[in-house]
Formats: sequence, structure tokens, C-alpha cells
Amino acid sequence: VVFTIPRTASHLLLKLLNLPAQQTLYRHSSGQDGYMFLSAATPRFRHGLPGRPIREWTKEENGALKDALQNSFDEWLQLVETAELQGKSTFAKEHLNWMVDPLAEAPLYGYDNGDTSSATDFQANWNAMQNLKVKNEYNITCVPDAFLLQRVKPTFLIRHPALTFPSCLRTSIDSQGIPAVIDEEKINQWECTFHWSLSLYKFYTQAAADFDRRSFVDGIEYPIVLDARDLGDERLVRKYAKAVGLNSDKVQFAWEAAREEELSSIGKMERRMKSTILASSSIDKGKLDVGDLDMERLRGEWKDEFGEVLGERLVGLVNRSMEAYQTLYNVRL
Repeated sequence: VVFTIPRTASHLLLKLLNLPAQQTLYRHSSGQDGYMFLSAATPRFRHGLPGRPIREWTKEENGALKDALQNSFDEWLQLVETAELQGKSTFAKEHLNWMVDPLAEAPLYGYDNGDTSSATDFQANWNAMQNLKVKNEYNITCVPDAFLLQRVKPTFLIRHPALTFPSCLRTSIDSQGIPAVIDEEKINQWECTFHWSLSLYKFYTQAAADFDRRSFVDGIEYPIVLDARDLGDERLVRKYAKAVGLNSDKVQFAWEAAREEELSSIGKMERRMKSTILASSSIDKGKLDVGDLDMERLRGEWKDEFGEVLGERLVGLVNRSMEAYQTLYNVRL
């Protein structure tokens, strides 16, 4: 599984790995390699839950998110179990913020959870005995510790916050407009952070004997960290593919751009999210290049592009995430 957040070049990574040509994989019938927790994001957005203390949620809001998280987990479990029955493996990507347990959001927003009874237990049900165990503090997801340790081999895809977060904001503005995005500061904080990635990375590195860290390449251990700027390195991408059990000979660095009939079958939001990769026929290294990231210069550019409020918000989001990003960057493949 590739754990990531929006706008980290994850579509490019999957394109490079050429998943449809990987014969050892069992893929979802929809052709989507991941996004099983997208449906769990819907009630969060609909009810404006990110940033709201759980004690302020209605019973209906609480139940809707709980059900959505469980349904998403069940879909993932079914995919994994079906693959195992066929002697195959799975490869998917998921946005960590869609999987986050609401109880783990409190520190991000600086509030106390208050009541943490069974009514606010968002952990998905899997194995009754395993669910009785105390959840590790670094597992910020709704997925049980045991499932993550026993059934998941994690990759964390990161990208410099000064590239990731402005791109995320542009997507939101395209779909909602600037006034709506200005009112969504809590959602921006929920989406534009590497706090989730670093926390779950620590969960895996501190699991010790409970987690088999071996990959298919000697010297590479899970959890694996990839940085988007390195996706243009053909040697590294092929090495990564081999490490996670894929056929490195099937990795591709050129492809046909999406045709009109393919574009017409894709929804507006998906087209926007995949606009770069759909129009491309190879890697655009300019999109990956970090370049000169002088924050004072960027502050001025962002204020010109997004306005005073969102420009300053971006600066804050980037600055707050740099330590987590740099920690992960330092251990990248």
C-alpha cells in the first residue's frame, strides 16, 4: 500500500509501475487501484467534521462516519482476501487523511477529545480478539493495529510541502471557488500535513518483532519512503518495483496520452485530479523539480495568486509541516 496525501504525484507513481501489466496483482473490479476510503471522506466534508471536536457531533454525524469507515475497511479486506485466494497480491494507494481516526485529530487542532467511550470508537472491526488490544498511539488510522502489521506492506509517498500544498489549494479553488476555500481552514489543516504520514511511519518502525520488515530486495526494508522528486530516476523506480514484488521490466517511462473517449468517461473531479498525467505521455520532470524554494519569495507569489488570507495560510501550512517532511525525506529510498 502507498500511504500518501493529496497532490504528491501518486498518479504518476502508479502510471510508472504499470499496474495493469503486473501479472502478480489482483486489481479491484473498478480498475481503481486504491481510493477505498474515498467514501469515508464524504461524510467528513458533508458535515464539516474536520476540526470539530467529537463532543459537538450529532449522533447521526458520528454514526455516518463510523459506518463509512467500516465499509471502506471491509472493501479493502475483501480485496486482500480475494487476492490471497487467487494466489496474488494487491497494490493500492490511499490518502491517509481519509483513513484518520477522528480521535487522532485532536492534537492537530489543539482540543481535548473529552468523552472517548464506545460511542466515539471509530476503529474498524476486523478480528474480535485483536480489537481488544490497546491501540498504538502512532496508529492514527481507523484500521486495527494487527491488520496494518500482519496484512500491509507500507510505502509512504511524500513531496515537498511548498509544491504539494499550493497544488491542493488550486484543486479546491477550481471546484469550490476562493470564498468557500477561505472558510475551510480546518479542512486545509487536515489535508495539508505530513503529520499523518510521520505518525504511521513511527508506528511501523517501532513495531519491532510484530512486523516483518523484509522486502524482495536485500538491504531495503519496510516501511519504504519515496519522494516525488525521485520518480524521474529510472534506476530507483525499477529498484522500488522489485522491492515491493512487482516486475521491474514492466515499469514504463513513456505511454500514450489519454484519448478523448477515455476523458469523456471520467468525472469532472477525477479529470481535475489527474489532469497532468492524463495529458502526458512521459514524465514532466519540471513538475517534480523542487528548485529554489525561498519562502519569502514564495510568500509574495502565493499572495499574488491566492490573495492575502490564503497566501499567509499556505506559508503557515508549509512551515508547520517541514519538520515531519524532512524527517521522512531523510530516510527515503
